[in-house]
Amino acid sequence: MADTDPGLSVHVKVTVDPSNTEAFLKALEPTFSNVKAEPLNIFCEIYKDGNNPGVFKFVENWNATLDHMMNVQTKKEYYAHYRENVEPLFIKPQEVEVFNRMPNNEWASIRKESYPGRS
Repeated sequence: MADTDPGLSVHVKVTVDPSNTEAFLKALEPTFSNVKAEPLNIFCEIYKDGNNPGVFKFVENWNATLDHMMNVQTKKEYYAHYRENVEPLFIKPQEVEVFNRMPNNEWASIRKESYPGRS
């Protein structure tokens, strides 16, 4: 990746039956832990829709190209767990959007106090 390429932001929206929320989060945890540990992952957070129980969005920022994400990252072994244990809980197909991050970090801000107890 070129020094001036700021990387990607991947947004994934998934919908599960609200009664399966706990099972979904438990099944998702190993994949989430592996993604957070990836050296090229610089941000990862999961959100829930307060108006639509069972709807979640994952936001992941990566210092990686789309080619790397498609041909290296998504082929890692731990995604098999996701496909086998998480995807069967979906009641709608997942929606994936990929954005280019803005250069120079001038359009990014994270307050340390938003994540207490984290380094």
